[in-house]
Amino acid sequence: MWLLCLAVCVLGAQAQKGADGGKCGVPAIQPYPGNRIVGGQAAKPGSWPWQVSVRYYTGHYCGGSIIAPNWIVTAAHCFYGDTNPGNLKIHVGSHYFNKKDRNQQNLDVIKVIVHKQYNSRNIDNDIALLKLSSSIEFTDYASPVCLPTVDAPDGTMCYVTGWGDTKGTGSDDVLRQATVPVMSRKTCSSRRYYGGQVTHNMICAGYEQGGVDPSQGDSGGPLVCQYSESDQWTLDGITSWGYGCAQAYKPGVYTRVTNYISGSKKRWRKIRAGKHRLISLQSFLSLRH
Repeated sequence: MWLLCLAVCVLGAQAQKGADGGKCGVPAIQPYPGNRIVGGQAAKPGSWPWQVSVRYYTGHYCGGSIIAPNWIVTAAHCFYGDTNPGNLKIHVGSHYFNKKDRNQQNLDVIKVIVHKQYNSRNIDNDIALLKLSSSIEFTDYASPVCLPTVDAPDGTMCYVTGWGDTKGTGSDDVLRQATVPVMSRKTCSSRRYYGGQVTHNMICAGYEQGGVDPSQGDSGGPLVCQYSESDQWTLDGITSWGYGCAQAYKPGVYTRVTNYISGSKKRWRKIRAGKHRLISLQSFLSLRH
């Protein structure tokens, strides 16, 4: 399998730290208990500090997640047909999508790196990196999410966030959140659900009866999970695709982030010790197991 080697530009999920020495994936402002996006709950401002708004020209276009001071991870399909970084802006630390927030930082993008094996027909390998022109100032409202070291077990309750529309008709005003359970690939690939459309690079999360799902405008945003033994949130999925919005037997489908991270323990030790050299941008998408 080809790797989008996030490991070379950020620390491991258990070791990664913010610029202020704090741990990744730990919001200074704790989120509300879960609800749903469609007909659901607005997030508490600042409670998902890794969430960013990817702007195409001036409008909100996709979501994304902070993984390092100069790097955003998002979905490849957001840039199908247009990878010109000059058309993009990143809003960090914002709660409202249509007006400036006092905690907001606006940054330019200088590089768009779409996975070399992204397939626009079946949305496989739906992952991309955005390199920023300057570093994000980490604050209570802007900080990185952790990267996962293992897949979330089936049934794990995770959160999806984004500026999704509560009626499924367009972008909503404030950042919203929902809790969704991770669904087994066997179930999600069954005839009643998506048939054979779910690849091993995808993860499904949602309810059989529908009603809870990321809506239009959330593409590229995070699906984060937290495990009982840890206070850190990990980026287990990137919002990728689905049929309709919150429909029965049609859960949200996310890019499985663990498939794009090198698990080499030796590499992690070197990264933690500050001795690992970053590989070139050209090599990000051309590593193999």
